[in-house]
Amino acid sequence: MAILEVKNLKKSFGKTSVLKDVSFSMQRGEVVSIIGSSGSGKTTLLRCINFLEKADSGKIILDGDIIFDGAATKQFTAAEIRQKQLNFGFVFQSFNLFPQYNVLDNVLLAPKLLAKERCTGVQEREAAYKEIEKKAKALLEKAGLDGKLGNYPCELSGGQQQRVAICRALVQGPKIMLFDEPTSALDPEITNEVLKVIKSLADEDMTMIIVTHEMTFAKNISDRVIFMDKGVIAEEGAPDELFTNPKSDRLKEFLSNVRM
Repeated sequence: MAILEVKNLKKSFGKTSVLKDVSFSMQRGEVVSIIGSSGSGKTTLLRCINFLEKADSGKIILDGDIIFDGAATKQFTAAEIRQKQLNFGFVFQSFNLFPQYNVLDNVLLAPKLLAKERCTGVQEREAAYKEIEKKAKALLEKAGLDGKLGNYPCELSGGQQQRVAICRALVQGPKIMLFDEPTSALDPEITNEVLKVIKSLADEDMTMIIVTHEMTFAKNISDRVIFMDKGVIAEEGAPDELFTNPKSDRLKEFLSNVRM
């Protein structure tokens, strides 16, 4: 059974149709890269999957459960949306770290707030906090940031900030990681720092959707590549096949304008 199914997803902003009947599925442990020109709908697709945007119609099915149905009349509460979002770890282009918190506190903030909501007693809450901190420190150490726990975002390089953002997304144990152009805000010489962390997640069979402009990375890490064009999935397939033998003229044109 597929871990994620997206069926007939549509999204418009005003009169502009951004997603036009998008459908795909993915298996547990699969890495899917989404490529395409700016404005093709890549980021909007991720934001709809993660409930940062509400799709106009279609369905999103996670582990066999319908978590979004555009035809349903029931409106989700803010608490219900937060619960659904916990299934996904989202890494933004621009890090989105809180400048007033140090590295460790940036990673701890959201899971501690959640534990505070869920735990009924002081002892239960303190035990949850200790477990969360233990997990956060282990993730930061794995990302090569164990020496930066007390540093603030302004004291870190772009690559270090993005690695903190990845740890923050991982700490709550998401089923699927979503990356929105994770290296677009980085200088070329430090891009590899972040790509290495993402590669390590792939090696551990983390299910991931990666919107990226790094074609070589997409080719080397992905089980499947989806090419989006003007709000639709124009072509998809195994990376070797897609990059070496594109079928559509639009993909051929796109690949001719990017570095491999």
